[in-house]
Formats: sequence, C-alpha cells, structure tokens
Amino acid sequence: MRIPALALKRKQWEPFAFASPAMVLIAFVIVFPLAYSFYLSFQNFDLSVGPEHEFVGLKNYTEGIFRDPRFLGSVWNTAVIIAPSLVLELLLGLGIAMLLSRVLHGRPIITALLAIPAMVSPVMAAMAWRMMFGVKYGAINNLGRQLGILDVYFDWFSSPFISIVAVVLVEVWHNTPFMMLVLLAGLQSIPQELYEAARVDGANPWQRFWSITLPLLKFTMVVGVMIRLIDLTKLFGLIFVLTYGGPGGSTETVAFTTYLAGFKDFRMSYAAALSYVIVGGVLILTLLFFWMQRVREARAA
Repeated sequence: MRIPALALKRKQWEPFAFASPAMVLIAFVIVFPLAYSFYLSFQNFDLSVGPEHEFVGLKNYTEGIFRDPRFLGSVWNTAVIIAPSLVLELLLGLGIAMLLSRVLHGRPIITALLAIPAMVSPVMAAMAWRMMFGVKYGAINNLGRQLGILDVYFDWFSSPFISIVAVVLVEVWHNTPFMMLVLLAGLQSIPQELYEAARVDGANPWQRFWSITLPLLKFTMVVGVMIRLIDLTKLFGLIFVLTYGGPGGSTETVAFTTYLAGFKDFRMSYAAALSYVIVGGVLILTLLFFWMQRVREARAA
C-alpha cells in the first residue's frame, strides 16, 4: 500500500515535533548562554565601570594565559591538588576493588556502603569536613587532643601546605569510591580462567597481579583517571566552602579564580574568557582520551 506524500512528510517531521519542547529548552538554557558568553569574551564588559562595553578581540584571552599571575598561579594550584588526588584515588580505589573482588558474601551491600561518600554533593562534603576541621569544636582537633597527638587546637587552614593537604584529603575521601567502582567493574570482567592457569604454572599472587591483572586493567584505569582528571579541572564547590581559596590564594583553582574575576571583581568579559580557556583545556583532555581509546581499538584489531 502506497503512503500518501503528505502523510509521509508528516511522519518525517513527527520526531522533531515531539522533541521540539526539549530542543527549545536546551537552546534557551545551554546554547544561548554559551553563545553569549563567547561573544562577551571578546568584549570589555566591566560591571564596576558600567554596562557599556567595547570589542577588544583576544585581549582577555592573552591576559589570562600570559599576563595574569593570579590565573597562572591558580593553574599551578590546580595541578598541585590534582596530582596527589589522582594518585591516591587510583591506589586506594584499586586496593579496595581488589579486596572487594575476593569477597564472596555480601559484596553488593559492602560496595553500596563504601560508595556512600561519592553520593554526597561536593558542597555537603565540604561543609561536613569544614566542621570536622574546626579549630576549637572540630572533631579532628578534639580527637587528637584526647589521644594525646595534639597539644593545642590546630588551625588546619593556617598555612598553604596544610590547606592543600586538607583539600586533597577531602577530595580523596569523596571520590575514591568512584574509582573503586570503575576498577571493580574492570576486575570482574577479567576471566578467572587466566588466574587458574597462572596458579597451575606456579605463579604467586604478585606475579599474577603484574602479568594478568595490571595489563588487562590498564585501559579501565586510564578511563577512570581521565574522568577524574576532567572533573578535578573544574574543581569549585569544595574550594568555595572549605577554604575560599585561602590562605593567600594558595588553594585557588582555575574555576574558583574565574568565579572571583566575574562575581567579585565584576570583570564579566574576562571571566568569560577564562571559562573558555578552561573549556579548551577540558576539550584537549577529552580528545586525548578518545585518541587513546582509538589507538587501543586499533591495536586490538
């Protein structure tokens, strides 16, 4: 039976008609702010001066990348926080995942309990740890004094080094469960026959780990690390609540510095440019991840 041309055309447009409300909402909430902020990044729009603005080209980008010591310092601070966080999350996540893979009874319940920190929002986690790090009434200081470890109440945010250690500690506590779940899924995908054959050949646990577990888990580890790296590049909520960039800007990340430029200094165009610099960095990391995945698939083929 031949379908009339009008009915055929209507069938072709039906999916767009049903999706149009969502597409309009996405365009209003996402596309328009992105386009406008990109346009704004080429202007000189300073709310502290007035609503007038003028076209300045790439001036905001060049200032942020080459001439702003505060933003360049925030890039270094972000790297200092990212490096130990990724290493600790990977090692702890791998260790916990390997222990869970040996659990025969109650594994789903134990896994769900261990994953609770990852379910907490960064702001709530930072608020809870901020209270625990409190100088006089914080749980850590009071526990340290009761155990005789601390003689006086210690201010955990009094020095740049201790503040970074505190931020890394909270970050590791909050996101190690995510790495654990990713690596646990990778461990469960490894065929057990390989381990049984290695035992028959006389391989000890360390040799089985280096010869079987680590090579087959390598790509899963890369996936977890890349996801966490992209997420840590945008670290904001934890810093906002826990340290507010202090002391002396030692914990200001690139995302937090962008926030200060826009909503404290009111340099909206400059903040828009910095945000697109961050987007460019995240895009490079994402493309690097896809390139690594393509290389892996090519080698497997």
